Amino acid sequence: MIVDLTDLGSDIVSYGVLAFLAGMASVMVYARAKSALVYGRYRADEAVVEAVVLEYTRRLRDYDRVIAELRAKVDIMEVRSQPPQNITSRQSHQPQPHVAPVSDPVAVTQHAVLEKEGNGTTDYILKLLVERPRSSREVQHAVGRTREHTARLMKKLHDSGLVSRDANAKPFRYNITNAGRERLMEKVAPAAV
Repeated sequence: MIVDLTDLGSDIVSYGVLAFLAGMASVMVYARAKSALVYGRYRADEAVVEAVVLEYTRRLRDYDRVIAELRAKVDIMEVRSQPPQNITSRQSHQPQPHVAPVSDPVAVTQHAVLEKEGNGTTDYILKLLVERPRSSREVQHAVGRTREHTARLMKKLHDSGLVSRDANAKPFRYNITNAGRERLMEKVAPAAV
């Protein structure tokens, strides 16, 4: 039996080329399938990560809200537990000027509130501000009122021109104006006569 090597060689080469092409096609299909599988897995992982981040962001917002509420409650408890502080020893022998006497209900207007409180709290605050500029919190501790009440009163004093506030400082620092000094002088002058 005589075998022609030229035919066998060409068959081997053609089978080799076919095997090579089939192998390349298999590698390309495998690479595409693997990238689609991995890309799909990464997409699923990204969705899970995004859901976790959103949940923790929501929880952090809830914790921030709770912390803010607790801070407000602690501030209220601190104010209630601290007695009003006297500024000078001369005032320590006098009745507390910041305690307004109980009176009949009156119509509340900005001017009426200042007049009602003018006998006590407003004058006391103006006297504090004569010594040095103060923050609302310092005034709050001195007069023994709530933070909200003190903030409203300081705003009314500012709006009426009796005090000025330094908007560059946080928290605001209040200072007495010339109108506030004149008001104090008017209160002192009749008492001296």
